[in-house]
Amino acid sequence: MAAFSGETAVKGIHLINDDGELLPEADINDFLISALAGKGSSDILYRTGVNYHVVGVFGGQSSGKSTLLNSLFQTEFMTMDEAHHRGQTTKGAFMTRAILDAQTHRKEREEGEGADLLKREKPQPLFVLDFEGTDGIERGEDQNFERQLSLFALSVADILIINMWAVDVGRFNAANMNLLRTVFEVNLQLFSHGSYVKEEKPTLLVVLRDFTENDPAPSFETVRKSFDKIWGNIQKPESFTDATIDVVFDLRYRVLPHYKLQRPEFDSAVSEFREWFVSPKNSNFLFSNCSMFRGVPADGMPSYLSNCWNAICSSKDLDIPTQRDMLARHRCADAKHAAIEEFKEVCEEYTKKIQRGDVIPQFTRALEETIERLLKNFSDQTKLYKVSVVHETAEALEEELGDMELHLLKQYAKSIAVTVLAALDGVIGSSVDEAVRWLQNEARSVLLLEGKDNKGDRIDGGGLAQGVLDTAEGLVDNKRCRLFVEEFWKRICLSLQGAFDMLNGCSKSHQAALSSLYGKFATAIMDDQAVREGVAHAAMEGAQHKLRNRFVAMAENAAETVHQVFEQALTSKTDGTVRFFRTTDGLLGAEKQARQAGLVLLGCLLYYRLKLVPVEVDAGEVEGEGTTRALQRLVRDRCRFQVRDNRTEKNFFLHFTNISDVPRYPLDAPTSVVDSGDTTADTVNADNVLLSHNALQRAFHLYKQKADFTLQMQLRNIESGKQSLPPWVLPVMLLLGWNELYYLLTSPILLIAIIVIAVLFFKTFLKSQLEVLEEKCPVWLVVSVKALLQQAQALQNAYAPTEAVRGGGGGAQFRDPTQATSVSGASAGVSSESSSAASPRRRVCRESRDKGED
Repeated sequence: MAAFSGETAVKGIHLINDDGELLPEADINDFLISALAGKGSSDILYRTGVNYHVVGVFGGQSSGKSTLLNSLFQTEFMTMDEAHHRGQTTKGAFMTRAILDAQTHRKEREEGEGADLLKREKPQPLFVLDFEGTDGIERGEDQNFERQLSLFALSVADILIINMWAVDVGRFNAANMNLLRTVFEVNLQLFSHGSYVKEEKPTLLVVLRDFTENDPAPSFETVRKSFDKIWGNIQKPESFTDATIDVVFDLRYRVLPHYKLQRPEFDSAVSEFREWFVSPKNSNFLFSNCSMFRGVPADGMPSYLSNCWNAICSSKDLDIPTQRDMLARHRCADAKHAAIEEFKEVCEEYTKKIQRGDVIPQFTRALEETIERLLKNFSDQTKLYKVSVVHETAEALEEELGDMELHLLKQYAKSIAVTVLAALDGVIGSSVDEAVRWLQNEARSVLLLEGKDNKGDRIDGGGLAQGVLDTAEGLVDNKRCRLFVEEFWKRICLSLQGAFDMLNGCSKSHQAALSSLYGKFATAIMDDQAVREGVAHAAMEGAQHKLRNRFVAMAENAAETVHQVFEQALTSKTDGTVRFFRTTDGLLGAEKQARQAGLVLLGCLLYYRLKLVPVEVDAGEVEGEGTTRALQRLVRDRCRFQVRDNRTEKNFFLHFTNISDVPRYPLDAPTSVVDSGDTTADTVNADNVLLSHNALQRAFHLYKQKADFTLQMQLRNIESGKQSLPPWVLPVMLLLGWNELYYLLTSPILLIAIIVIAVLFFKTFLKSQLEVLEEKCPVWLVVSVKALLQQAQALQNAYAPTEAVRGGGGGAQFRDPTQATSVSGASAGVSSESSSAASPRRRVCRESRDKGED
């Protein structure tokens, strides 16, 4: 028996003899070299790689398998001589290389253009395996060798040809259905393990010999029904219970005429059949992949065949070829378990130190060195096992050790973050206080009236309100409220982010501030970037939790929170000084502004709009030289504060009609329970809704009652403080003192002296009259008088400067009703006991009464 490579004849090999012994690897290697390129070309195996295919044939004994292969692939397998005897010819398995007729492609190549096309269409090497027939008297009822050959064929061959006589279709024994059952079972073993790849399935090519009918479809249908019946009767794993045979096999069918009675037709059909193996342009081309479907390189084929056959023969239950990997996986699992247990002991020691509050210098470096040592030990223990298994297990070990390291670093970072949060507590509180102060000043700076025809007049400073003064509808159109609410949360977000950006910085200008934040841990972690990243992340999460709890508490007592802002807006000016009202008109005008400020704050308490989102980090910062595993993961987890602004959240606001009605609640907004953090999700996170519809109504009505009570108290103070003379006093004084008044008016020097004395001794009275003027007169007149007085004050300071009065804290205070202390806008963290702090309303009433008595 010989095969040909080009024009050189190469003898085939008896791969497996009738005793079940595989040819030595060296002989298989020599055969492959000779079959591919001839002697002296040993590197041909490396150059071939996986660009080859293997075809095997199964069938009953003396069914013409070898004859079919010789005709189809121009091989020289030994065939039976019927003139002398009928019996077993092929014993075990033979292997040779197919000779693909050059004339097969000559016509197609002539239609191409250039040598490149010719080279591209050159068929790949094809090796043929001829297995001994089944149902022979030599083996008898011993089917063990048959199962071994079947498993071996399925482990190697891309295509397995089932040679069957056409007249035996529909029969069981004659059609060798026992063989097919064996093939199905052993192939199912290959597919039922973890190494199963869905696309990696062999082609089962059924060839019906001596076919004399006109239509092969009925025969194909009968064969398929027989296959389905066998498939349904075999025991399958749970994952393949409902699967069809097409899951593990690619079934193809072909008929051939009678070999002796229709020889010309047979030769023509075989020539056409050969196109299925060699011509990619053929619609029935069998090799969809350009490489051997098991992915075994040609230089590894001898070792692969030897390992497969040894595994098959040594396995009593004829397990799949991946059994050769089980030992490697077992040994790798043992080494992995030992490394993990050792690292757990290290982590337990560090955990005790963290719980005691100890400072751990160079913590990340120590953990990384331990991991590197454990990985090296694992590599030394498993370097003699299969590389893919070792590599896979090593990656899993490194990932698991990295998870444990990251968990320990985060635990250490959280303990340090407690110190950092304590140092930043004032910053967190002042960010809310400053935002509330800004909101109060801006919201009350635009007059909110109930009628749509009234226009808002700007009374004093403010940046955001200036851009919306031109609309005549006031807050009725809800646009201003949305602007104020959005800006309120943006200010808090920017204030917090500015404070926490310092934690991720490493500049020298930040080191002094960081040292004060880290406390006793400063020296240990200044050079440990991974721990700093963990502290920053833990501190931001803690600040987010703390800030959210504060807003939840404010929303739970929303009526009192909003009323405090109303009271502050009513009784204080934008600079924080106390404001006294001399007239009822001035009080009623300021009351509308104060109610507006309270309502806008109520809109801010509807929904908690801050969240933490990931930050895009430069690749160089993550993959730079010297970066550790933990640092890479922590940097990728870096986050920042952001205002929630998906499509639904952008419209999730209270709608105000006027200051006397309950704001309209956005009931139509879709909500979700789980916070996905996806800004594109068109839902509102239900966990961040601070005020429900019923809670809003209760808070508004209670707030309205409190505001009405405060207004009545202020009105009473104004009425009680009025000191008016009887109407007849002024005319009588003018009549009786006319001579003195005339003398005063005609004497300029005396008039100036009297004016100066009046200014000096009646300054308080003049100020009160100016306040009355400010409350009653038009805005243009008030502005003009104020400008004149400011010029006079400037002249006085220029020629007679006075000592500036320095206050300890001039900012207004906003008290969180859920806290025992007040947070000052000028200095966060300075607090006073709530029991000794007088409310603005009582302070105004007391001072007004004192002035009335004077």
